[in-house]
Amino acid sequence: MSIKSLVNQIQAYNPDAEVELLERCYRFAQEAHEGQQRKSGEPYFTHCVKTAEILAELRLDTHTICAGLMHDVLEDTGITRQEMKIRFGANIANLVEGVTKIGQYKLGIASQTTETKSTVEHRVHRKRQAETYRKLLLATAEDMRVILIKLADRLHNMETLEFLSSEKCQRIAKETLEIYAPIAHRLGIWRIMGRLEDLAFKHLYPIEYRKIADLLNQKLTEREAYCEKMVKQIREELEKRNVFADVHGRTKHIHSIHQKIQQKGTPFSEIRDLIGLRILVKTEADCYIALGALHSKWNYHPDRLRDWIGQPKKNGYQSLHTTILDDGKPVEIQIRTYQMHKIAEDGIAAHWSYKEGLPMSQQGLSIFASYKQVLEDIQETQDSPHHFVESMKLELFQDEVYVFSPKGDLFKLPAGATAIDFAYKIHTDVGHTCVGTEVNGKVAPIRRVLENGDQVNIRTQPNGRPSRSWLSYVKTATARTKINQWFREKDKAEALELGKKLLAAELRVSYLNSRNYLNSEKLHDIAKQLKLKNLDELFVRIGNADESATQVVNLLKPEVPKPETESSEDVNGRRKPESPPAVKLENDIDLGMMRIMKCCNPIPGDQVVGYLTRGRGVSVHRSGCIRILDEPERLLTVQWNEKPSSENGTPPLPVYPVKILVECNDRPGMLGEITTAIAQYKVNIRSGKFEPSAVHHDAEASDNLTIDVTGAEQLEAVLQAIRGLKGVQRVTRES
Repeated sequence: MSIKSLVNQIQAYNPDAEVELLERCYRFAQEAHEGQQRKSGEPYFTHCVKTAEILAELRLDTHTICAGLMHDVLEDTGITRQEMKIRFGANIANLVEGVTKIGQYKLGIASQTTETKSTVEHRVHRKRQAETYRKLLLATAEDMRVILIKLADRLHNMETLEFLSSEKCQRIAKETLEIYAPIAHRLGIWRIMGRLEDLAFKHLYPIEYRKIADLLNQKLTEREAYCEKMVKQIREELEKRNVFADVHGRTKHIHSIHQKIQQKGTPFSEIRDLIGLRILVKTEADCYIALGALHSKWNYHPDRLRDWIGQPKKNGYQSLHTTILDDGKPVEIQIRTYQMHKIAEDGIAAHWSYKEGLPMSQQGLSIFASYKQVLEDIQETQDSPHHFVESMKLELFQDEVYVFSPKGDLFKLPAGATAIDFAYKIHTDVGHTCVGTEVNGKVAPIRRVLENGDQVNIRTQPNGRPSRSWLSYVKTATARTKINQWFREKDKAEALELGKKLLAAELRVSYLNSRNYLNSEKLHDIAKQLKLKNLDELFVRIGNADESATQVVNLLKPEVPKPETESSEDVNGRRKPESPPAVKLENDIDLGMMRIMKCCNPIPGDQVVGYLTRGRGVSVHRSGCIRILDEPERLLTVQWNEKPSSENGTPPLPVYPVKILVECNDRPGMLGEITTAIAQYKVNIRSGKFEPSAVHHDAEASDNLTIDVTGAEQLEAVLQAIRGLKGVQRVTRES
């Protein structure tokens, strides 16, 4: 498109457009991209003009269209933001910079060989992927026009996606379906949303797309004839009531048809509502007159009647929806005014003034504020990138249901919401203390999925408490985050109490009076040294094994000799584990101190993972340790450093404590044989306890031992030697 054609398109709705500015931006972008080509072979500048065309279709202001023309200049050329600001002003420069910022967040798709990677590598990949999603979504909340430019940019890129590599196609299509289409949905821009969904679906699932497209084409003529018949009959009914309307038919989007097939579990041949009719009238009153006319002429589905005029959707959408039955065949019909139709197609863009300096309409501001609020609320309550993204998907792309409280108050919830979601919608405390519910006057389970028009009464008790099982069926981000918060606080309280007990016990072992130290000034100073806000945080960290009670006691009484640092050798003259531990992060990244954790006692040769703690470096655990299962996003790939052999005069290897349980017969000499089997490998026994077995009835006694080994290979040799003894039933590693 030439600059003249673009100007004509804009002046058709904005006669006062800044033509001189448009021409300057057009030439500037054209020169900046001179010599650049797209994968299709077209000049790169073609994409810039197409983006501007889409923005003009949305009837946007001159500055936004200028930014659309130059949206790739900062990223793909040597032009700086300052230069752009001097030439075209801060407003346009800020918009281009905003689009550039969003473009930096590219989602990587999972490799086809993901299954060959370790579990930890896969978790790290998912964490990075979710964090990219989160940053991208938050970046969209800065300026509504930035989102519109990015949506226009993405739409044209999707229209030319076939020229890219298969992997890049998959990545961009996945981004589009999971991020950009839901954003367009939330902002009510159906014109763009439907095209994005179909194009993404076409590249992600080409076989399914082609199958539905072919089936639609098979009976196209028949459907068109049926549409014409229905349009004529509806017009006649409306004219009888002096309502003059535009009535037209439409075939549903391929992606939405596929979703219906998936949701209903029915084949294409059984989906009868492939077409829909739309009635456009002048006034809101005419909408209801038209609805009455349809229901007088045809039977209809009462449960599929929707009044989005009286209760607009969050994205500003307004319309009446009904499904009439024509000879038993369902026909979906939308009834709306011309202004409602403009908003339905263009969403928030319909509320933006194309004249510079004029504000967005109040309804448009409300829609964008609602979008930003969703992002801010979830960002505030979600501490995991993965949880943030999952919550956003629920909030951005859900239809809605309307339910009532016993007092008649109306509440709006996402489709699929349960009675528990409703309870948390009323108030956090109502959700936490919910013990039962009544729907339409009848007792119902709290996981009951609510439907339009339901009257819901929540029963509470002061001693009511949330259940973790609720997380498996709640739909709203609010309910999910409030439940998670409650359990985090509960877990924190338990960790705090445990931390106090552990520290008090360690003080007693050191012959110190816990009353004198648990709230002492010196303990407060230690908390400050560890960059903690207060003593409670210190107790929580001790309870969670993020801090050692022994180390804290040693800090309290530094003059007391510290058993672990008296000597670098153990009783057999061998070196103790090095500090920092003999492990390293993938690619030798340095994230500070690395600690081998006592909860699972990993040793060289074990599969290990790193866990990024808050402010205390990396703790090293055995893979599968229960302490790290709840937060996979904090896991890092670590590996053992290679150690030299202890032969030929090289320094002895470090040793690591391991607990083992030996279940055996209670006979004379049994304990001696076990210790001899261990000693032949020059392994030290730190401690042991021989007692009647309380674990398995076929073993008479159990021997709980803590031994020092150099690694998994030596440990396995010791275990095999013990298993070979007469009278030994089982030998297991306890941690």
